[in-house]
Amino acid sequence: MEAVTAHNINYDLIPQECANLPVALKSAGFPIDSLLNEIISDENLSDGFDYVISHLETAQQREKYYSKLDPAKGERDKRQLLVRLKRELQDGTFRILPENIREMTVSDGPKVRVVQAPRVYHRIGCHVIMVVVERYVNPTLIQNTAASIQGRGMHWLFHRMVEDYNAVPELMQFYCQNDIKGYYDNIDQERMKAEIRLYISDPVVLGFLDNFITLLPKGLSKGLRSSQCFANLYLSPVDHVMCCHVPKYIAPNGEVRYLYERYMDDSAMWGSLKRPVWKLRDIYHEEINKRDLTVKNTEAVRPISEGIDYLGFVFYGTHALLRKRTKKKVARHLSEVKSRKRRQEIIGSFKGMACHADCKHLYFKLTHNYMRKFGELGIAYKPEDGKKRFPGKVVPIRSIANTPIEIHDYEADLTTAHGDGRYLVSFRNIADGTFNKFFTASKEMQNILDQISDIEDGFPFETTIVMDYYDGKTLPKFT
Repeated sequence: MEAVTAHNINYDLIPQECANLPVALKSAGFPIDSLLNEIISDENLSDGFDYVISHLETAQQREKYYSKLDPAKGERDKRQLLVRLKRELQDGTFRILPENIREMTVSDGPKVRVVQAPRVYHRIGCHVIMVVVERYVNPTLIQNTAASIQGRGMHWLFHRMVEDYNAVPELMQFYCQNDIKGYYDNIDQERMKAEIRLYISDPVVLGFLDNFITLLPKGLSKGLRSSQCFANLYLSPVDHVMCCHVPKYIAPNGEVRYLYERYMDDSAMWGSLKRPVWKLRDIYHEEINKRDLTVKNTEAVRPISEGIDYLGFVFYGTHALLRKRTKKKVARHLSEVKSRKRRQEIIGSFKGMACHADCKHLYFKLTHNYMRKFGELGIAYKPEDGKKRFPGKVVPIRSIANTPIEIHDYEADLTTAHGDGRYLVSFRNIADGTFNKFFTASKEMQNILDQISDIEDGFPFETTIVMDYYDGKTLPKFT
């Protein structure tokens, strides 16, 4: 976990195997009594504005708040909005009221949800508050939870689960997958307030957070930026208890890996035999019931050979496929779409999912295109200054003499502290596979590199550099 230096928080005192999270939080330095200054800092306010505006759905909406045709006016409008927001945050009057949101009905597969969308001004305010709050509270979550956490998304957690199976398949022969019924709608608001107070005691900031929690008469708002963080914290004590009971192993890098994952209200736990997994299931139910929540009756303990439908994929241990619902949705959209641009957007989105599973044949069947790996595309970064970027560090050419290497590329006519007309050469050490680079002023080597660059598929080539002695000088040569 990344250390946060603004407050004296010791996250090492909050282990994943933690049956009493409130005690661990207190010993680590929570609750934090002063967050307002970080929230109202000019940098945080400006970053929050830019983030929210850049994530608006249409160009017309973005243009309304930041005009490319009149950047000066955009800066003035931004300044005026942030001055108002900073004043409301400083005096603690910032609130999101029911009249500041609009409700929309959205469908996610078979699920239909009513979500709340705040106005842009209130969206920015909520964002700048929660960015700072999450900076402190997210490191207290277990490692195997991923929803709405920067750098830890659905695909990240899926690959982590696959890594665990590849490392200890004998411990993951059976699984129990759970889903909580109406999770957001059934979170108790008073209990949620109490949970937040384990982490934060700043009275002004608590006023904002309480407002976010009680925006609806019951449960948490679906659509408000804060609700994702709150929902994670509400189940965090359950996660820590589960890590006391699930199987675990030590990865080669020394990390302790727990065979339990949670993505918001969907969880999965593993075991080598069916009976221990049923016991884990009972412990999970007991902890969930303490929070007045109910697990859906669709759960079951199954062998991995039947596949676990989780995180957008069906994983069988030996391979992973896209879930049937996703395949049908893509096939239907591709058959109906008329716009070429829209078709490319659908294919791009589909490829973004399919590349994480064993779906090359499916991708070809639906799109009539072969899915190629990045390395097969022959695309490389082209810097604006036109200069090449080579990996590794610069090493003296003498240090690689008499060592088999591969020459991959070069940059000509560079100026260094030792003079003009130097060539920078990128090479790979054949013995250990590492990439580095060296400078050379040898006219012979430079001439050879120029000739090879004119040969189709000349690079890379294998060679060994030897040090030759001529006229009292030491000269490097390709052999």
